[in-house]
Amino acid sequence: MKLRTILSAAACASVVLASAQSECSEYWTGAQRASDARFSINGQSRGASVQVGKPTELNIIVYKGQDYHISFSYDEKVLGDSIHVRLIEKVREAKSAPAEGSSTQASATYADMRKVIWDSAEQGGSQDIEFTATSTKRIAIEVTAPGIPEGKGKKSTRDIGCLGILIEHMPTPNIGF
Repeated sequence: MKLRTILSAAACASVVLASAQSECSEYWTGAQRASDARFSINGQSRGASVQVGKPTELNIIVYKGQDYHISFSYDEKVLGDSIHVRLIEKVREAKSAPAEGSSTQASATYADMRKVIWDSAEQGGSQDIEFTATSTKRIAIEVTAPGIPEGKGKKSTRDIGCLGILIEHMPTPNIGF
């Protein structure tokens, strides 16, 4: 009998989480588009439910010779008036070299290094990002939502809200002589 109750509760929780996730999956469509009409929507755009105070990452690949515009839409009633965004470059570097005289690289070990290349806190809280990719790279878009401040009206009882990340791209225009 207890097992049935536990399974029923787990099934209900799964349904609630699945509906919350699907509710947020297209949230990126509400983000502000780039002012330049040459930008096209990138297939890496995503929407998801995020928890207040917990960093969430979207891993993408940016390609050499492309300009990118990244913008956000989010549930301000839950996640707050602004979000903290960082772009983090992920680089795989060798931690140890292969043994002397070894012809294979099987003994080499690698680690993912993380380098912050853009931080909204250092950019005056900017919520839009526009850049040119000078090489193909793996990048993580890290978003942290602070939530509603205590003194600002009624404190929300929810701590999970929707976040959408719109990624747009276009070929880098040739400028100059």
